[in-house]
Amino acid sequence: MDAASYSYTKNGFDLAMESMKRDCVEAYEWLVKIPAETWARHLFDTNCKTDLVVNNISEVFNRMILNVRNKPIRTMLEGIRNKLMVKYSGTRVKAAASRWDITPFYTEKLAEAKRWSRDCNAQNCEIGLWQVTSSSGRVVAVNLINKTCGCRKWDLTGIPCNHAVAAIMKVQQHPEDYVNDFFKKPMYIETFRHTIYPVPGPEDWTRTNTPDIDPPVFREKPGRKQYKRRKGKFEVPAPRDTSRMGSITCSNCKLVGHRYTSCQVALRPSLQVRKNDHQVSS
Repeated sequence: MDAASYSYTKNGFDLAMESMKRDCVEAYEWLVKIPAETWARHLFDTNCKTDLVVNNISEVFNRMILNVRNKPIRTMLEGIRNKLMVKYSGTRVKAAASRWDITPFYTEKLAEAKRWSRDCNAQNCEIGLWQVTSSSGRVVAVNLINKTCGCRKWDLTGIPCNHAVAAIMKVQQHPEDYVNDFFKKPMYIETFRHTIYPVPGPEDWTRTNTPDIDPPVFREKPGRKQYKRRKGKFEVPAPRDTSRMGSITCSNCKLVGHRYTSCQVALRPSLQVRKNDHQVSS
């Protein structure tokens, strides 16, 4: 599934799906029912200039508002506004004082592409069109005029891939000039240009003739409150923290270093019954 989801090309997607079908038909039939454009990278819109498949962006924002998201709606919105107001202001100050032309994260991406470009051989076909062969034997077409590559990584991310960098170096130009404007300083400053203005407190609000809106009645739910995010059905659980646990002693042979579930000595009847209870019947 990872190979199909992260493939930049339809051919790579099809090969991965065929491999999944040979391995598990049930998984293949379940996955093909989901629209591929919602999870397959090769169908992403090239205007967005991102190849991000996971939802890390929303998770970052969710962590940012962690201490206000459980508050009443007005308090929550005011807290989010304050956070964004401070963030935008601080980002404008740092961006004005910065000396980089391309954002640091994508500068590292471009540097990685430069390193991998050493293993590529670029051959010119005509002005702006190159045939690039990588060390693995893969052959792609690079168009420097349209800023596209046969591997489609450049098309999706806006950052020249190793194939494109190899062709750019052949014409003795700078790969930085081929980076999309989304990741350059002027566009970065434009993103945070808008000011989030202060909002007066409740004591300065204008009184109206309409009746006040009372808050909903709050009822404390029974049981322990949940603060952690509910994991998905197929999400792998996080490893348990055992830093405060002492050495493990087997309850069967009394030796240190393992549990009774992995003990090599024949289990006592009571432990065997307990182990059988935890096993899933086929």
